[in-house]
Amino acid sequence: MGIENRDYLKGDNGFGGPMEAMSRRKPATIVGKLIVVTAAVFVLQLLTSRGQGDSLVQQWLSLDAGSVFRQGQLWRLLTYAFCHSQSDLLHIVFNMYIVYAIAPLVCQLTGEREFLWYYLASAIFAGITSVAFYTAVQLPFHIIGASGAVMAVFMLFAMHYPRREVFLFGVIAVQVRWLLAVYIAMDALPVIRMVLGDAQAIVDRANAENRPLVAHSAHLGGLLFGFLYFRWHMRLTDWWDRVAGRLPSRRPKKPDIKVFNPQVQPESDMTERVDEILQKISREGETSLTSRERNILTQASRQLRKDRNR
Repeated sequence: MGIENRDYLKGDNGFGGPMEAMSRRKPATIVGKLIVVTAAVFVLQLLTSRGQGDSLVQQWLSLDAGSVFRQGQLWRLLTYAFCHSQSDLLHIVFNMYIVYAIAPLVCQLTGEREFLWYYLASAIFAGITSVAFYTAVQLPFHIIGASGAVMAVFMLFAMHYPRREVFLFGVIAVQVRWLLAVYIAMDALPVIRMVLGDAQAIVDRANAENRPLVAHSAHLGGLLFGFLYFRWHMRLTDWWDRVAGRLPSRRPKKPDIKVFNPQVQPESDMTERVDEILQKISREGETSLTSRERNILTQASRQLRKDRNR
């Protein structure tokens, strides 16, 4: 099953003028870096392979109960997301293709720094969710793969653009919201079966067929994180800045009276100002703009339309 990003390149992001120009700028560099790092870890897995799908790198980075609970190696709650199955190339190809296809658009909404925090935090949340689930059903687990973080990215994309169309197999057009519903059902059903008592039977069947057991609980954890992030309007970088002392704990009191004049004429030369605002959107996302910055973009867009109509 493939998701093509043809529709994402049309610049149909609900904005016009300068905002649309911003969408055609170079792709988010943090997305490319995440893909490169994941691919590099996979190459190291292959170079340190011990046969039977195991490797020295995977031994140090994968997520399992013994290492986390008995040895306290908490880094595995994140590093597992950069390892992938050596016997199934589609595992890493499919995950990274989805990141390549939709993450740049999500990155435009959040900003690159926030997107990095979101991706890493969703991987940790998905890992914790999966650990809690397998511990509850009393099954041993050995988890690798970025699927939890990828599902979180897909959930955020779907919440912002539920009616966008993507293409299955490059041919069949389907709205993102229906594809999301299919993913949720495909991951929820096996989890429900395990909870109802078929956990060991499912594991035995997977072993008998010599196929890896899919961590559906990690997928659901990623989807849940994406939903909560959207619903609660989270801003992870702000939280971190407060913890790190980069932002004051108490924000200055806003004035009670605001004066806003929508008829203010555009500044004589707004090119540099617009570029600064677009760079801010690239770094921090569109939600970080102040009222004045939004007004400047609106005026610039109107001026651009007037110039075109002359």
